[in-house]
Amino acid sequence: MNLDKHRESLVKYCYDISKVAFAIAVVNPLMSKGLSLFELAFGLSATIGLLGLALLLEKDIKT
Repeated sequence: MNLDKHRESLVKYCYDISKVAFAIAVVNPLMSKGLSLFELAFGLSATIGLLGLALLLEKDIKT
């Protein structure tokens, strides 16, 4: 079993989920209704957290 291949798949998954979290939590409310400060903060923190996890995992692959 090649763990690097699984880790690469997990990195791609985290990138995709961060895009989805951003779209659902930030972009969608902007298009349909007003965005509250709490929703904006939650959406951005989820996006940044998942993106950070992906970057951390990707850094481990390259080293």
